[in-house]
Amino acid sequence: MKRPFGVTVIAALVLLSALFDLATGIWMMLAPLGANPTVTDLAGNSQEIPGFFLFINGLLSFILGLMYLWLMKMTLIGSGTAYVLVNFLSILNIFFGLFRLPFGWAIIVLSALVLLIANTKAAKAWFTQAV
Repeated sequence: MKRPFGVTVIAALVLLSALFDLATGIWMMLAPLGANPTVTDLAGNSQEIPGFFLFINGLLSFILGLMYLWLMKMTLIGSGTAYVLVNFLSILNIFFGLFRLPFGWAIIVLSALVLLIANTKAAKAWFTQAV
């Protein structure tokens, strides 16, 4: 069976997310090597971010990026597990995108698009094929 174009689009979006998470993870793990960064809170106070916090969050982001690379591979080969994970992560992203409004619109639209593509007849046939 030939892979549907929509599945390739989903795999490309997963790859973009993986690359973003890998880059962010590396950046955050390397950030504590210099002076600890500071952020300004809503009250105007300067808060220092501990290096351990940055490193652990970077490590988790890096691991998530590796998991997304695995998900992309599984999507390209037509795994039923990938179908479940793509749908679950899309619904989860829509849910958490609602908490980020008005800045969450982009992730809500992209996740809804992925849900629509993943649940087309051709994509379902691709994901339910015997591997």
